[in-house]
Amino acid sequence: MRALNTDTPAFADMTGDSGVTNRRVTRAVVWNQLLWTAGYALTTGGFLTYFANELGDAERFPRTEMAFLIALLLVIPEIAGVIGLCTGSLIRRVENRKVVFVACSLLSRVISVGIPLLAIPQFRPTIVSPLWCLAILLAVTQAIQTMAYLSYLSWLSDLMPRQQWGKLFASQNIAKLSILLVVPLLAGYWRDTWRYGVRVGEIPEDQALFAYLMIFLIGIGLQTLSILPLLRLPNVIRLPNANGLRLESRRDVWHEIRSAFRNRDFRWLLGYSWCLSFANGLTQAVFFQFIFYRLSLSLFWFYALLCTMRVVKIPVSAIAGYASDHRGDKSTLFWSVVMASLAMPVWFVAERETWWLLFVAYALWGSFAAANITGRNLALKLAPPSENATHLAMFRQIAGLLAGVSGLLGGLWLGALSNNKFQINLAGFTLDHFRLLFLVSFLGRIGAAFFVLPIREPGEETGGD
Repeated sequence: MRALNTDTPAFADMTGDSGVTNRRVTRAVVWNQLLWTAGYALTTGGFLTYFANELGDAERFPRTEMAFLIALLLVIPEIAGVIGLCTGSLIRRVENRKVVFVACSLLSRVISVGIPLLAIPQFRPTIVSPLWCLAILLAVTQAIQTMAYLSYLSWLSDLMPRQQWGKLFASQNIAKLSILLVVPLLAGYWRDTWRYGVRVGEIPEDQALFAYLMIFLIGIGLQTLSILPLLRLPNVIRLPNANGLRLESRRDVWHEIRSAFRNRDFRWLLGYSWCLSFANGLTQAVFFQFIFYRLSLSLFWFYALLCTMRVVKIPVSAIAGYASDHRGDKSTLFWSVVMASLAMPVWFVAERETWWLLFVAYALWGSFAAANITGRNLALKLAPPSENATHLAMFRQIAGLLAGVSGLLGGLWLGALSNNKFQINLAGFTLDHFRLLFLVSFLGRIGAAFFVLPIREPGEETGGD
């Protein structure tokens, strides 16, 4: 089945209703992203790990087991995302990507309500520990949400002409970054204020986790509301294939994986994505320990570094979107990865006295905004129209799995090197356990960029507004 894919600004839906303009699609996507990001920021990341840590303390959970579970929570979203490989099969059965997106999104939100309810002692299970229950709920919600997101991307790729993808995804990225600059800080401040009230006795100890309950429920509500702006967008008609027959729904995921690997250019793109993700993941735990233990930075300065990166990403996203629509994706992808990789030498030379150099590193990481936009666009261009959910899963979800696995390996390697007091002196420069991992990660990141060069980008005429 091939989707209706023309360069006109409107597409018909399956009921025969009138089409929808590019401007309307962009507006719906931006509103969806604003609401979704606000909700996602309140239910993941620091809020989730802090909640898990305090939940473990409340249950007097063994510290060694809790440390393992906290590490597991950090990689569960990436590992559970592998289920996205089944999205293509689900779409073929339902034959409506919009329905798959809405149904999976709602199901994921309903199940996720179980996470904040763990803040109430009466809702905590007695058979399994609350932390393990949290991990299971997180894995299920992330797996279902991954299928929703891949259906959403596949659906969007047919709602907009190729010549408008850069502008669309740049607008989406800017909306996300704008929210991330504000919402986590405000919610974090409110959480800290609540915890302070508990410490000084103004708030009863048994209500210590109530702040998380409210933050999570607000976040889940915002994520659910994010579906509304997209409901009026049509599902896209799937056209007959060249033989006049519909694509057989019994094609399984392995058939699509083999088909993707037969595409020479897509293989190179996967090489780029997988290599970069593994190299990035290798230093997840390393960065955290280096910042808080070696450099002794406060949480305030850590957030200041993150804000620097996000501020840089906003103009970079706009430039990347324009470049994608008018000059293609390949060259922008290559140079953005090279620029982002140059942040690693900055980490290599940073010391406690020169910690401010990390502002340069985080600013260089702003280039990843361009890599995210152009890499995804290139994956969509190299995949079959409409039948691209499995290709997207291979590009995005397998990369996430590799990042999660390498993150665990990086943490274990760092610990082993530290225990063995690894250190090499080279011409007055000390190569310690931190810098060894920085060096290996840098080589992997810069090497990933060169996987992009052999890719033959599909030739297209550039489009305007």
